[in-house]
Order: sequence, then structure tokens, then C-alpha cells
Amino acid sequence: MKRLVLSVCLFAGGQAYAVDAPLPPAQRWLDSVSNELAPFWLHQDAYGSPLGNFPTFRCNDGSAYQLSQSCDELANAPKWMAAHLNENYTRMQARHTFVYGVIFHLTGDPQALKLAKAGVDYLRSHLLEEPGSVISVTEQGKSQFSAAQRTTQDMAYAQLGMAFYYYLTGDPAVLADLIKVKNYIFEQYWDEQNQRLRWVNAPSSNGQGNEIELVAQLDQINAYMLLISPLLPEPEKSRWNADLSALLNTIMQQFLRPDDFRFWGTKHGEDYQQDSARHNDFGHTAKAWWMSWLAAEYLGDSTLAQNSLKGLKATLNAAFIEEGEGGWRRLPNGAPAIWWEYAELDQAAASLALIEPEASHYLSQTYPQWFQRFVASDGGTYPVANQGLKIHLWKSDYHALEHALVAYLSSAQLNGETARLFFAMPQQQAQLRQPYFYRAQSIQAKAVGQWQNLAISEVSYRGIGINHSK
Repeated sequence: MKRLVLSVCLFAGGQAYAVDAPLPPAQRWLDSVSNELAPFWLHQDAYGSPLGNFPTFRCNDGSAYQLSQSCDELANAPKWMAAHLNENYTRMQARHTFVYGVIFHLTGDPQALKLAKAGVDYLRSHLLEEPGSVISVTEQGKSQFSAAQRTTQDMAYAQLGMAFYYYLTGDPAVLADLIKVKNYIFEQYWDEQNQRLRWVNAPSSNGQGNEIELVAQLDQINAYMLLISPLLPEPEKSRWNADLSALLNTIMQQFLRPDDFRFWGTKHGEDYQQDSARHNDFGHTAKAWWMSWLAAEYLGDSTLAQNSLKGLKATLNAAFIEEGEGGWRRLPNGAPAIWWEYAELDQAAASLALIEPEASHYLSQTYPQWFQRFVASDGGTYPVANQGLKIHLWKSDYHALEHALVAYLSSAQLNGETARLFFAMPQQQAQLRQPYFYRAQSIQAKAVGQWQNLAISEVSYRGIGINHSK
């Protein structure tokens, strides 16, 4: 039976009332990664040809997509997706790389680390261009957009797999390319007059160039900058921190709605203020508050940190479904959140619980729904309640694996357990081995194996909390 029951009913004076039970042990998240998520990604058809050229589309049983004899779920793909089934998307290739990195990080499986490296190697050798742009979409090996037509969101997510791989290994060649791409983004897309990153620099089916997009700013932070900035040497760290601060200012000054704690997903067109408009959901708002809070704490901006914390709490309260079995909604009085929105809301609540343990009240009700609605019994995750394509041009298990990592670390801390993560990093870089976006008071490491002349270390953490500015 997959579902966890975390609340019980007690009786007092003849009245029944719900009491939140403890969160599941941290081991539940390790079991989920090993037994529920990893099998879909360790299917041989996920590895790509050549190795590391991970396919954007696969069938729900994990097998390769073949136009001549397509599985039912792809043969009947929605119209908006069907036109793209022969394309490969770099953002998804990078997200799949992240998936393998987290599987290794949580389980120590060297096969997953090998696949993460293969994904990084393929991107660097086949998709990375000089002086720092990254091909975003290919069909039969050919780029579908010029450098100027690529979106800043696609550029940000091209960094995701490399960033996590650097976090695991400290590979200096990968860091050099991360810096190259980041510099290209800010040099080519930053609009000095309007103080924001442009969506595109030339018109195409990606956009016309007049778009004002939250994710053009926000996804730079969550895809690579918040993770990598604390790990950088000077003077690069100061430059990244300054750009990180500028993005936070853009988000707060240009996208925060004036009358509540939500963010506009866009600021162009006639209908962007409608609840149903692009990216006006609680998922994007929760991600924006979560990222701004953690980044402000890291940068030492106490005013922004306090304001972000206030916005985050208001968002969680508004998005939480108290009726029935609990969960998250995607819009006020709207339908339940889809998988990635649900993950972002859980991650924000879990991070809040590190400083205010009473926030685990949300998690005791939302975690069971995560397992029941989204985790597939035959591996991988669904985008909506027990249905839908497990993988496509916007769906992978990036969100599910990040969700598992954050839930594992926070659950260990809240339950008084020791968390442990695996790295393959030289000993002289051991000071970089912090637990993802967080910081730990106690860190102990032991070597448990070898991988490509690097010692695989199992690192144990206690006292996990928010990464404050030193």
C-alpha cells in the first residue's frame, strides 16, 4: 500500500478532532527515490544515443518513443505537443542530468553518477556554443533557433545539470562553462534601461521580443545561481552575488502584485492580470518567495528576507486545502496543484519548517497526497492525479527529485535524525559539501568508494538550517 497516513482521530468529550501525526522518517524519501523514481530513469532506453543525449520523449513504461509504432499515450498526445515529438529539448536533457545527480546524491549509486557525467559531457561537447550560448532545441541534430531566438528560461535550465554536477564533484572545467554561460546570459539579455532580463533577443515562435517574463529572472536563481554562488571563489562570487541581488530587485519591483502577496507571471499583453493568465499560479509565487527568502538570507539582506518570509507564509496559507484530505491548490478557489506546483509548495513549507517547526502541519497532510496522486506504482511520476505523460518537453522528474532531496533533508532535521549525502569531490574541496541550499552545524565525512580517481564520500549532517550570510 503506497499511501502514508499521517493523521489520527482522537476523541474527547464525545467530539472527534484531527491531530497531525509526525512526519515520515527520512528513510521514506530514500526508499521513494530507490524504489519509485529511479527505476524509470535507470531504464536502458533513458540513456540516449550517444550516451548522455537523453531523449525528451519516452513512453510511460520507460521504453523509447518510436514514430512507426508509438505507444498509445504518445500516439494520442495533445495537439500542442504532437508537433514536437521529433524534437529534443536541452532544458529536458539538463533536467534529466539533474535527476541522475540527485539519485547518486541520495543513494550513492555510481551508475547514476556516470549518467549525470554523460549528460554534462554531451551538453558541453554538442550543445554549448562559443561564446556561451546553448542550443535549446534540435531536430535530427540541427538547431531549431538562432542564438538570439533562444529564451532566457531555456538558457537558465541548460545550466541545471552542470550546476548540480559541479556541486557534486567540484569539476573545474564544468565550473568554467557554467561561468561562461552565465556571463553570456547577463551580457546578451540584460536590459539596462528596464533593469530586467529579456525573454528573447529576436522574434521566432519562442516570442517576439516584447515579453516581460517572471521566469526569465526567477529561473536563473533556482536553476543554478543560488546553488553555485556560495561555492564560487572570489572575485567571481561577488559578481554573481551582485547579479543575484539585481534579479531579486527586479522580481520585487516589477512582478509583485500591489494588492496581495502574489506575483505576476508576465507583465505584457492585455490579460496578464487574470488569475488564469500565464504563470499566475501559486507554484510560481511560492517558488519566487522561497528563492527570494533563501537568497536574501544568503546575501545578508535582512529586510528582503523578512518580507519574503511574510509573503511565503501568506502564500502557503492561501494555497493550502484544509478540507478533506488536504493538499495544495494552483489558484485561489481553484483546482488542485499539478505535480511541479505541488513540489514547489511542499519545498517552501519544508524550508519554513526548519525555522518554524509548526509549518510541518502542512506537510503532514500534503506528503500523503504527493505519494497518492503523483508517484506511479510502476516508476516515475504523473503530472496530475494518477494520469498523464511521465516525460515530455516540459515534464521530467527534476521537480520530483528536488522534492525528495528537500523533503529528506528537512525531515531528517525535524525528526532529529542524521542526514547523509554522497559526493565525488576532491578532499581539498570538502568545504563545499553543504547540503543543497542549506547549511549544517555538524558535518562528518567518510570515504566509501572510488569513482574516476575520486573518492566517493558519504557525508553526514546534523543541525540543518537556512544558509545565512557569514
